[in-house]
Amino acid sequence: MLWDLINREKLRRALLYLLYMLLCLLAQDSIFANLPLFGVNMFFLPAAAVAVGMFENGVWGAVFGLILGFLADISYNNTALFVAVFPVLGFFAGVLSRWFVNRRFFAYVLVCTAACAFTAFFQMFGLLLKGHEFGSMLQTAIIQLLWSLPMTAALYFPCKAIARKKI
Repeated sequence: MLWDLINREKLRRALLYLLYMLLCLLAQDSIFANLPLFGVNMFFLPAAAVAVGMFENGVWGAVFGLILGFLADISYNNTALFVAVFPVLGFFAGVLSRWFVNRRFFAYVLVCTAACAFTAFFQMFGLLLKGHEFGSMLQTAIIQLLWSLPMTAALYFPCKAIARKKI
């Protein structure tokens, strides 16, 4: 009786998105953490939150952004930075994809670039308050943003397949 009230398709998609987030986090922490460019590592986790937000809606993007934010904060030993930023990115990506941009690849890459820049700004903001030099942090943020773009582009296709029920 209870099983009849559950939408199995939404549950299946939610579990697939959860697996998608876990695989992104695993790849971020284990594989791409060992591939620095000029001493800067990739950081493509904001793109995962944006992808779910763009292909589903803002609520799904915020929920899975929150889950990814919790896991990323645990992984990177931050104090609620990503828990605050990733749900906002997922929600506004969903709002943008519903009203202003389409769900095509180029629009996704542009929204992901803005999301990665937004995340880099908040990563720099805490260090600026502690008195670190702005120029070197900006250089690191730009390298990180450009170095993360190929992987953000690769995250588009699995999320699109989950949303279109091809998996």
